[in-house]
Amino acid sequence: MHAYLRQFFTRPLLFALAIFLLSLFVSFSLIPELRDWNIDDTSSVKLAHASNTARHDLLFNYLIGFVFSAMLAYLVRLLLEARQQKHGLKKIIEKRTAQLAQREAELRRAQAMSKTGSWISSLDNQDIRYTEEACRIWGISPGSKITCTTLIQRIHPDDKTLVINTWAKAMTGQDMEIEHRILVDTQTRWLHIQIKLERQADGSAINRYGTVQDITERKRVEEDLRIAAIAFEGQEGMVITDERRTILRVNQAFTRITGYTREEAIGKQTSLLKSGMHGNSFYAEMTAYLEKSGYWQGEIWNRRKSGEVYPEWLTITAVKSGNGNVVNYVATMLDITQRKTTEAKLEHLAYHDALTGLANRRLLLDRLQHTLLSKSRHNRFGALLFLDLDNFKSINDTIGHGKGDLLLQVVAKRLAHSIRQGDTLARHGGDEFVLLLDDLSDNLREAAIEAQMIAAKILSDLHQPYDLEHFEYHSSASIGITLFGRQNDNAEELLKQVEVAMYEAKASGGNLFRFFDLDMLDIVNARAAMEADLRLGLTQQQFVLHYQPQVNAAGTIIGAEALVRWQHPLRGLVSPAEFIPLAEESGLIIPLGIWILQTACQKLAEWQRDPATSALTLAVNVSARQFKQIDFVAQVQDIIRHASIDASKLKLELTESLLVDNAEETIARMNQLKMQGVGFSLDDFGTGYSSLSYLRRLPLDQLKIDQSFVREMLNNTNDAVITRTIIGLGQSLGLAVIAEGVETSAQQKFLVQQGCQAFQGYLYGKPSPDLIYTKG
Repeated sequence: MHAYLRQFFTRPLLFALAIFLLSLFVSFSLIPELRDWNIDDTSSVKLAHASNTARHDLLFNYLIGFVFSAMLAYLVRLLLEARQQKHGLKKIIEKRTAQLAQREAELRRAQAMSKTGSWISSLDNQDIRYTEEACRIWGISPGSKITCTTLIQRIHPDDKTLVINTWAKAMTGQDMEIEHRILVDTQTRWLHIQIKLERQADGSAINRYGTVQDITERKRVEEDLRIAAIAFEGQEGMVITDERRTILRVNQAFTRITGYTREEAIGKQTSLLKSGMHGNSFYAEMTAYLEKSGYWQGEIWNRRKSGEVYPEWLTITAVKSGNGNVVNYVATMLDITQRKTTEAKLEHLAYHDALTGLANRRLLLDRLQHTLLSKSRHNRFGALLFLDLDNFKSINDTIGHGKGDLLLQVVAKRLAHSIRQGDTLARHGGDEFVLLLDDLSDNLREAAIEAQMIAAKILSDLHQPYDLEHFEYHSSASIGITLFGRQNDNAEELLKQVEVAMYEAKASGGNLFRFFDLDMLDIVNARAAMEADLRLGLTQQQFVLHYQPQVNAAGTIIGAEALVRWQHPLRGLVSPAEFIPLAEESGLIIPLGIWILQTACQKLAEWQRDPATSALTLAVNVSARQFKQIDFVAQVQDIIRHASIDASKLKLELTESLLVDNAEETIARMNQLKMQGVGFSLDDFGTGYSSLSYLRRLPLDQLKIDQSFVREMLNNTNDAVITRTIIGLGQSLGLAVIAEGVETSAQQKFLVQQGCQAFQGYLYGKPSPDLIYTKG
């Protein structure tokens, strides 16, 4: 109620009421009769000098005054309210005008930011109204009057026909879109135009309107992307990864080069392509350089999906964000297999003989100098063999140079089959060939013997008949030999020396070899004499076995090792170190090894008949060459059966060299003998190249620590560590461990501390025909 009253009694109403009261007062003042009213003290109104008629007139006048006052007051109120409404309407208009101006400003900003203007035109296209941004895009002055003809004049000549056709379709009432170019001050702009019709409710057209957008920058980006896409799908393989080297994208060339499809590569690490030919240091250096410079390129070996390893030229670029962090890596790869092949062919032509394919004199000198340099750092010998065909001139003179070239090619093939891996065979010129033997023995005598054996094999191979296109020819060669290695030899001087030795061989009748140094010849002659004596010694039973005791940690003898000795009639007792290598090279180790096994088993049978020695085992060394004989297992079984011994008391000592070739066959033979009860010990463990994967598969019973480690283990930390490691390895594999070469109590004590439980050496007794045990 109070709220209603506050609303009702507004200022215009109050003002009108005041006017009403004022008018009423004026009315009373203007009516004379009202002034003649008299009111006595008793509140009774007495009209003086008036009649009843006069009172009726008075009341009528009063009513008229009252109505007039009310109308005047209402009119005043209406006037006041109209004024107030006008003032309020003005404020509303000003507010709406400001809002509209703000919206127009925002629209202009939005159009400027999006580079989009708008326009509207009459149906006859004679009056086009446009926004400020459309004005800027079209390149016209603000406020200029434009028509359809004005705009068509700015269209690029190549696009005019397309635009005119599109506009004609729009004239028929179709909604159209088009992209075209215009020329603005010699600059080309790309525009995107939309055209629509504005219609009334009844469907009749009112006018035409649309938008114009500057898409020049978008078109430039699209062109760049198109060019980049063409470049990305070029002949070079491309890979894009994230900062963790996860592959994000590859091109078709990548698939062609590596064999991996997009689906197979994306999401994988770039290590997918690693060939394994580079060590961790290579990749660490690559990463460090890439982080430092943001760029790396170089040659690398990668692996295709097929497993093929191939050479590749790789370029990696780091893509960094604004704050300097790497966000991507882009790599381009080029398969350089063909280039490498071409380079190899060119290099081969530069360093090889065109007729035979062998190294030429240039490559020979290069390798010889390199070998001499390495020999200055390593205490091993090498040899040069200079070969000249005997009477080669006669073949050219009698059957022609074609047959002579064919003979040289066949000789080259035979020589290639006669050399070792790592040696160099070269055609020196004409019918002369040079063979560079590297990595011979560190012993001068043994090196000379190796060179002599190779030369003898070459002479034998070259003396065989030649089939020269159905023409049989016989030939021979003369070979000169010189050794080098322990002095500052000169390559050219060595070639002169070996050539002199070759001519000496030729002068001696050909089909021979000669050493440049007479001392070398003496060594070769001595070896030949020893081999003859060795054969004679086998037939005359000049060999004997000596036995060296093996004891446990408690000092109890548990067995012995059989060691062969040569009782030479003139030279006395010859050490195995002198004749065993010769027996190996000559093949005499096989009959000698059989005799050793037979004799050792006879001794074992003798021990078994004596209660004091019946529990002893006997270890016998078996050479790799003997073990690889096809009938070796059968021979051992026959010897055991013939001697009637307990096979578990026989222990065969093998060397690590058996594992180098055909380890599977070695394991199979060992298992066959193991089933008979024969034991196995791995001799000289730690001096060879044992593969631990094979070691755990071998049916071994024992590891023997080589005496070279035992001898120096108290003075050399490395030898002590190796000894400790061998003992630990044997324990982890469940194998017994025995140390040979124990000569002092200190050595025995150290070995016991490390867990070794068996020993052999001079501390317990020297090898002797009868087993003699000396308590250490």
